[in-house]
Amino acid sequence: MAQIDAATQAHGGIMVDEEIYEELFASVPPGRGARPEFIAALPRPKTVPRGESCPVCLQTLAAIETEEEYALASESFFGDTEALGLRELPCTAKHVVCARCAKQWLTLNNTCPLCRSQVDPANPVDAATSDTIEAQRQTEQMLALFHTLFGPRQLPARREEGREAFSGMYS
Repeated sequence: MAQIDAATQAHGGIMVDEEIYEELFASVPPGRGARPEFIAALPRPKTVPRGESCPVCLQTLAAIETEEEYALASESFFGDTEALGLRELPCTAKHVVCARCAKQWLTLNNTCPLCRSQVDPANPVDAATSDTIEAQRQTEQMLALFHTLFGPRQLPARREEGREAFSGMYS
């Protein structure tokens, strides 16, 4: 039972069957991503909104910044320094995501992971990629339906009014 609880907590309160998950996302063809030099040149945000999290991995922005500070201060850090910290995407909304998520997403897609607007103008989104974006939107809708059907149930708030609240009703 503890393993089931741990698996449920790891997936945001939802038991995820890996085979169903793979079946849902197998039909989405891989897109054409942004250029590596474009990804490496993504700017850091000038201001970081406190209390918010990366919309892709859901890690808090403060924790991502702290991780970057510790890694850069450590002499024994051997990871990819370009995957540390936060990046501001050049979409119209200027979404802020962690560098790791930005690198992973933009390697496969030339769009913002949130608003789906094109980010690398030198690598235009073609018709096939537009179809991919539409397929991703449909898959996201399917996943939202999946979460609605199989996610944790929200019980209505129980009112603590006892029989006393209706005492005049039966008098």
